[in-house]
Amino acid sequence: MRTLLIVLILICGLAVAADFGAAAYADNATGQAMRNTANLGSDPAVHIKGFPFLLQVAEGKYDNVEVRANHVGTDKFGFVDVEADLHGAEVPFGDLTSRQLHKIHVDRLEATVRFDATRPLVLLDVSGLLPFGVVPTGLHLNNGKVVVTGSGTNVTVDIDKLKSGRG
Repeated sequence: MRTLLIVLILICGLAVAADFGAAAYADNATGQAMRNTANLGSDPAVHIKGFPFLLQVAEGKYDNVEVRANHVGTDKFGFVDVEADLHGAEVPFGDLTSRQLHKIHVDRLEATVRFDATRPLVLLDVSGLLPFGVVPTGLHLNNGKVVVTGSGTNVTVDIDKLKSGRG
């Protein structure tokens, strides 16, 4: 009985380790895929939340994906810092492993974009800063940066459009 208990604990420990390892791999692969597809200068920080991760992989739908990209070049707004929370993101694992993402359907998208406050004229078209039909819900100044927040539901994130700045 004692041996069975030890084996069971080992199997559970290995399963949890495999789950966390797969999540770390997917975080890295997603960042590289976004960089490759959107022509970003560096990998954005990506964190796929939720446990068990492998169950989310099997379903192809992820509870919450956090994406943070700094110093993203845009034509109209200069360099911006972007934070996005994708809730209910549908991404086949094969797209992650091939490091090519093109379109991601999400149930809800919350985004925050920060840019230098020395560009005040772009505030006239701040709705153009948040892509894919995300509606601006807030605008304020913080440490010399303009902070725009927004949200949208049932949104398809077209990463191919990000590289041309046409979100």
